[in-house]
Amino acid sequence: MHEAEKAVQAAERRKLPVPDEVREAQRLRTAVFETATKPDPERPELPYLAADAEGVIRQHAEALRLTDVTRRAAGLFTDEADQRYIGAARDAVPAWIGGLQKEFSTLVGVITKAAAKLPESIDLVDSSRLNWNDPVHATAYNKAEGAVAQLEQLIHDRADIVKVAGGDGGRDNALFAVAHFPDPTVERVMADDWRQLHPTLQQWRDLKSRPVARWVYLVRQSELTLSLATPGEVRQRSAQVERWRNAGHAKRSAQTLNGGHAAAQRYLAETA
Repeated sequence: MHEAEKAVQAAERRKLPVPDEVREAQRLRTAVFETATKPDPERPELPYLAADAEGVIRQHAEALRLTDVTRRAAGLFTDEADQRYIGAARDAVPAWIGGLQKEFSTLVGVITKAAAKLPESIDLVDSSRLNWNDPVHATAYNKAEGAVAQLEQLIHDRADIVKVAGGDGGRDNALFAVAHFPDPTVERVMADDWRQLHPTLQQWRDLKSRPVARWVYLVRQSELTLSLATPGEVRQRSAQVERWRNAGHAKRSAQTLNGGHAAAQRYLAETA
């Protein structure tokens, strides 16, 4: 339930449309919860006449009995109402992720423009090492920093949204939530192109504590394609790394070039 609430709140925070099915499931769950936790009826005043006492008490006892039975009955529907709300929120995740793509692309575009005016060395894309006397570098860094801050918040909200669908999973999911490697091909495996791709992954890890430099590096490289992923896509993107590696292992395990080609081709076909 907590994940569903966080997903809806994140969608509202990003001004994404919340489907009617989610709203109705939310109202239904609230109605069941309020019924299940309904307080006892207020005790009536004790009548002044003894002859009236039994009737007043009997009526209150009936009201108590009905309230108690109603609470117990509502409790039988609580789990189903919760699951209906969770399911409705889960079904909305792909559309919500799609709704974030435009803002994501816009912010990436801002960083890309700023990156072109920042020092070529990624080591110098750092507030403590930047030449702040250079107005071009200073302006570009400030723009990149502002866009990165917004981008990190967007990615945080995306993470809140996908938790209701089970989260991302997979190694390096922070990267694969926003980018993916190209599909491995036999030709690229035979050319050992993973040796060019893997450093990109390592550099992303190394720049974890420097978000501006991390994103500047990411928009500058040419192998990874930047786009937000649904939870299932993150797992697929993470698995793609293993396909690259395992295809390379298959190639190297063969005794001949032709054998390596056949082994890589067979592995990629089996894991496609």
